[in-house]
Formats: sequence, C-alpha cells, structure tokens
Amino acid sequence: MAERRYTFVFVGAVLVAIAATFGVYRMLQATKESSRVATVAVVVASRDIPEGQGIERSAVGTNLWPVQAVPAGYFGSVDSVAGRVARVTIFKGEAIVPGRLAPVGTGAGLEVKITPGKRAMAVRINDVVGISNLVQPNSRVDVMVTIGDANSGGQRVAKLFMDNMRVLSVGTQVQRSEDGSINSATTATLEVTPDEAERLSIAMNQGSIQLVLRGYGDPENITTKGATSSDVLKQLREGQVVLPPVAKAPAPRRTPPRQEPVPAPIPALVATPIVIKPREPDSSIVHVIRGGKDSQQKVEKNDSTPPKP
Repeated sequence: MAERRYTFVFVGAVLVAIAATFGVYRMLQATKESSRVATVAVVVASRDIPEGQGIERSAVGTNLWPVQAVPAGYFGSVDSVAGRVARVTIFKGEAIVPGRLAPVGTGAGLEVKITPGKRAMAVRINDVVGISNLVQPNSRVDVMVTIGDANSGGQRVAKLFMDNMRVLSVGTQVQRSEDGSINSATTATLEVTPDEAERLSIAMNQGSIQLVLRGYGDPENITTKGATSSDVLKQLREGQVVLPPVAKAPAPRRTPPRQEPVPAPIPALVATPIVIKPREPDSSIVHVIRGGKDSQQKVEKNDSTPPKP
C-alpha cells in the first residue's frame, strides 16, 4: 500500500514538473516574439556606382532593414533597379531610392548630369591645364577670353567674362591634321545656359579661351575690368607689381585703465586720558605740645581695608 502511494506521488511530481517546464517555455517564446524587430528586404549598392552609369545586377543586392529605418520609396527587388541609370553617385551599402535614379528610359551618359534648362558644351583647354589634371569633373571654373578689340586700335584684350561654371566631364579628343598626323586635344564639357553657349561660341571662333580653376566653395563674382597689351607694357616699363589688396587688421581696442576703489577713511583714534589718583598716605602726623615744646609724632594707620586701585 505504501509503495503504491509513493508511486502516485512520484508520478504526480513528474507531471507537475512537466507542466511547469512547458509553461516556462511558452512564456519565453512569447517574450522572444514580442522583442523581435520586424524587417523587410531593401535593395542596396554592393559597390560604388558612378554618376551617369547604368546599374547592373552584380552592382546591387538586398539586405534586411528594420521597418522603422526603411527609407521612403525603397526598392524590394533587384529587378526593379536593374538597367536604370544613376543620377548621382551611389556609394556601397547605400539604399537605392528613386531620387538617386534617372527617369525610366534614360540612357547612360552625360545627359543625366545636365541640370534641366541648361546645356552641355565642349571647349578645348590648353595642354598645361589638361596634362596637369587641374580641371576635374564637377570642378568650378571661370572662362577667360583673349580677343582683338577694334575700339582699342586692334589691341588684344583678356577678360574673365563667365564665372563659376560647372565642369561636367574632361576627356581627350583625337584629331587628324592636314598632313595625316594624329593629334590629341584635351577638352572640357561645361554646363551652360543657351545664352552662355552663344557667347562662348563667338569667343572660341574669334579669339582664344582659357579655363581658370576656382577654389572650393568660392561664390565670389568677377569684378575685373580686363587687361590689354598696353597695360602689360606699362607695367613692364614702370616696374610696378600689382599686388592683391590686403585686408587691414582691425585696430587694437583700447581698454580704459581700471580705476581702483578708494578706501573709506579710517576714523582717528582718540586716546582716553588715564587719571591716576594719588595714593593716600599710610600714616598721619600728630603735633604734641609738652611744656611749651611742640613735637611731631608719626602715627601709622591701622586699617585692614585694602587700598583702592
């Protein structure tokens, strides 16, 4: 009987342990499900994609992104971006969004980089600028023209007449001369308005142009009046050197001398006179007359009271 009772107790304990284990497992699963972050597939660049280049399948892939961090307009499949053209440079790991792609049907090439309302015009640049690689795509340059001026007696005038022009591309153009030899010329493609294209064409046909490289983030407009051969000869004769204006340093600010606070007068100390009382005599003189004789006797005071200070 006792063995049967122990068997029932053992089986009950096992069932309770199994139920408790199953309950803990279900609770852990529920906690794990509640803490799991929802993700979605997003198309990202597997390598850098230059501006104006078509997107190949090998250049993109998909990664899982948290739903809260997904950019607006994202693409979820590689097929949706394959064959499109990058409007701007897309870096490795960057999500592909519609704002970085050219419109559907646009071919790869320079036309993707042209701002709406503007045109691309190629100009030849001198070998010094071209070989030194001073001008690069997306550089900002000023255009200087050297042309003959009939109003100045046929003198040639040099003037910066276009400023802050954007360079779209730089390349080498192969030309064949009259004797059959092949020459290479460096060309730069500028982004211009239709009006600027007309004036630039006149400058190239009637004179010569040169690109002047601008510093990064320099928005200053051109304020020069141009130079002629007379200005150059005059400088050579007089030996004057035109120096750029130097900004004057601001005058040092003079600080008035600091006034020290005047201390309040210290009242004079008045000495209080100390009155010293004379000490009372400790004895008295007594006159004694005996038989017509006057004699003095000194009598000591017998006073137990201490003298006053």
